[in-house]
Amino acid sequence: MRNRTIGRFAKLPFRRKLLLYSLLLSIMPVLTVGLLSSYIATRSIQQEVDQNHLYMLNQMQVQLNQFMKSIHTNSIFIATNISVEKSVREGPGIENLTAMLDMNETIRRIRSTSPVDFNVSLLYKKYNGFAYSNKFSAQELAGMRLLTILEKMNPVENEAVVVPPGTFDDQPDLLLFRPVPIGSAYTDGVLVLHVSPNDILRFVGSMEHSYGTRVMVADEQNRIVISSNYSEMGKPLQTIIQQAKDGNPEEGPGNLTIGGQEYKVYREKSSANNWTYIALTSVKELTAQSDRIRLTTWIVVCVLVGLWTLLATFGSRRMYVPIQRLSERLVPRQRQERGRGDGLADIGAYVEQLADTNRQLHNRLNEQFPYLRQGVFQHLLRGELTERELNIAAEHAGMALQGEYVYVCVAEADDIPVFDSTYREKDRSLIHYALLKMLEETFHGVPFCAGFTPKTGQVVLLIGMNAADEEAAASLKRMADDARRHVREYFRFAISVAIGSPLRSFTAIGKGYEEAVALLGHRFILGEDRTIAADQADEGLMRLSRETGETQKMIVHHVLHGNMDDSRGLLEQLVQELRFAQITPETARGLFSYMLGELDYMLQQTGCDIRQAAGIDVYRKLHGLRSLPELEKWLTDELFPAIKAHLAAESVSKQTKTIREVMSYVRHHLDEDMTLQKAADHFSLSVSYLSKLFKDEAGLNFSEYVLGLRMNKAKEWLEHTDMPIKDIADKIGYASVQNFNRVFKQWSGVPPGEFRKEKRQASG
Repeated sequence: MRNRTIGRFAKLPFRRKLLLYSLLLSIMPVLTVGLLSSYIATRSIQQEVDQNHLYMLNQMQVQLNQFMKSIHTNSIFIATNISVEKSVREGPGIENLTAMLDMNETIRRIRSTSPVDFNVSLLYKKYNGFAYSNKFSAQELAGMRLLTILEKMNPVENEAVVVPPGTFDDQPDLLLFRPVPIGSAYTDGVLVLHVSPNDILRFVGSMEHSYGTRVMVADEQNRIVISSNYSEMGKPLQTIIQQAKDGNPEEGPGNLTIGGQEYKVYREKSSANNWTYIALTSVKELTAQSDRIRLTTWIVVCVLVGLWTLLATFGSRRMYVPIQRLSERLVPRQRQERGRGDGLADIGAYVEQLADTNRQLHNRLNEQFPYLRQGVFQHLLRGELTERELNIAAEHAGMALQGEYVYVCVAEADDIPVFDSTYREKDRSLIHYALLKMLEETFHGVPFCAGFTPKTGQVVLLIGMNAADEEAAASLKRMADDARRHVREYFRFAISVAIGSPLRSFTAIGKGYEEAVALLGHRFILGEDRTIAADQADEGLMRLSRETGETQKMIVHHVLHGNMDDSRGLLEQLVQELRFAQITPETARGLFSYMLGELDYMLQQTGCDIRQAAGIDVYRKLHGLRSLPELEKWLTDELFPAIKAHLAAESVSKQTKTIREVMSYVRHHLDEDMTLQKAADHFSLSVSYLSKLFKDEAGLNFSEYVLGLRMNKAKEWLEHTDMPIKDIADKIGYASVQNFNRVFKQWSGVPPGEFRKEKRQASG
């Protein structure tokens, strides 16, 4: 049979043989290359899809981690704020109005500077469940059952609790719970941050991508936190993804069957918070492109059978069609304008652009490292980090904590008022940065040195040393003296440096910082521009400094609360102690200048400053006094009473403004069912506080004021218009004419109809 076929082929004319050879030579290479390119293109598409999905999930991780970090940071800022803690501790009420106003202003400021939109609720557990919210009314908060949700989540002591949207019925928002104060284990107050799913999606970005891919995120309890389908939020992940067809559904790409349709699933586990990021893409969508490539290849082969001469010339170009189509699908349009002949180059340039974007994001992350280090140091000062947490935070911040012992070194400008007046606010950050770098360079020979600026005019250095002997202490003192000399040479102010005792662990630097700040107080006795080490401090001077500092704080406290007798007695006691210590006049002025600075700082928390309250430059006045008795008399007879009167006037003006706003609100809503509860809810006040404030400021009850407005308005319409009595009753908020007639008669002595008749007769 084979010999017969060969014989027949040998008998064919040369033209047919040439045609057959030409067909074979033209079709077979194209067929082979076409099928091969179809296979390669299919694999390339799948690899590109896998890479894009993994990159997409990584980007989603970064965005969501930034989002969660932002709301956690904002919750910590609010929960640790002094005014918020004071409001929770003292509770609601008119006597604590200042604390409530400060708390409200603090929350408003933090919300306005946050990149994430959120609302705040504050639950006062110690005060009968009183609740504050910047958005929700008391009835809305009660309907949310926030405390019930918190109990069901079983919070662990002081840990924050995040509840995804839809976890409970009628819970559309993501909720973040945190105790206030932050170490109270949810016993005093509870801070709740409400974040709308729309705001989460707006911050994170689109949840729908190419190939019909959709993304969802599940937390460590496998509850869906974010999804483009709102109905899926808060549900267990297992209710959405039920069974695996092949592959491992817990990690990497795999195939799953959901609702009878096959999907390819990509999973990524976040190391930051153990959340799972999932991308679902229909297998049908993924294979559609490869099917189109195969179909195109067979069409090309069929056309080559009829037009082999033409296709032999242009066949190489036709084989490039699948790659060109892939580039048109992936590469942005502005890159396609450069030419359609080199799709691979376009794809390569597109991948390079993605790599450049990734590098830019990495560089931006590196720019945030200094702020991360500052936050780590602040947590260390407050004693909020364990050894394990410190190691993790130091690794993230790029710090290598070295040395068996750690010294806390605090450098502070000797005259803070002069420092403030010399450098404007926008220049202080540059001065702080230059001062910090100079100090770090001065201490560069130690195993570890890092610093930060906790407040104006002060720099804290953490110095790691391998020994805690006299030689190490002497070395640190020499470097501190060099640092003071450098500051005198290059800056327009002088500093004093305090070196605390050696500590065994970086987690104990809060204690070292307190010791160093106490040592800085000795400069008011020893003089300014000093290096004060813990092993060189005189115990008598330390005792006097500690007692003086405590007395100053108590004086400031009593002045701010209007306790003139207590502040006067403590001031007299302080002056006697200073006379007994036989200090110089300049040292005494420096000591009281520090106390005035503390008083000025506390006044600024209430919205004013000491110059505004006193009406003069208090620091210039202080340096013009000639004796301690003259200083004592000025403080007790002039400055302290002026501050008390200013604070009282500020408080009264705020109450008067509030009552005026309430009255205006009532006048514009007379046609509604106006109650004291409704007005209190509108202005976020308690009913008892608004009632007392209204009585004190207006001289009559809230209900009497509303009734008077309604009756006077009714009299005006009855006398000067022909409006029916029923319409008048509707316009001033009465549901029935009978009720209006009864109240009007009690108010004026006659029914509405007779009142109109008498007025018309009197006017002729």
